[in-house]
Amino acid sequence: MENQVVLYSARPLKNEDLRAPKMKKIPILLVFMCFAAHADWQLVHSDPTQARFFIDKDNLQVINGYRRAWILNDLGKPNEQGAASFRSVEEYDCEQTQARVMQIHAMSGPMATGNIMARRSGNGQWVKPEAGAVDKQLMDSVCSMPLSSNPTQ
Repeated sequence: MENQVVLYSARPLKNEDLRAPKMKKIPILLVFMCFAAHADWQLVHSDPTQARFFIDKDNLQVINGYRRAWILNDLGKPNEQGAASFRSVEEYDCEQTQARVMQIHAMSGPMATGNIMARRSGNGQWVKPEAGAVDKQLMDSVCSMPLSSNPTQ
């Protein structure tokens, strides 16, 4: 099992974990920290509870005729389960005004940083957002933004 790759590491890193010849584990935390640092998050909505919703303008693309976007929900303070933010991949059918969640990660830190606390795949069902809802604001923004010329994912 020398070539095993572990995608989640809750323990502190040691120097031997990062040596190239004997690298046995790649902590997913580093991947998400890099993602959060390189994303071009555009604020779409903020509310009185300090929750903020962002779209990553650098990764907006069309896949199978639908717009796909990374969405970040920064809660402002951790919820009862300890999650401080959520990062999701969502698809939007702009013509039919409907959306679906492809995957979502609950993160322990703000702005999609920290450890992954939970991850889920979407159920694939399309939902029509209600007028005035945050989901409708996200859809309107995703559907009106120019596509990314060089997505980083």
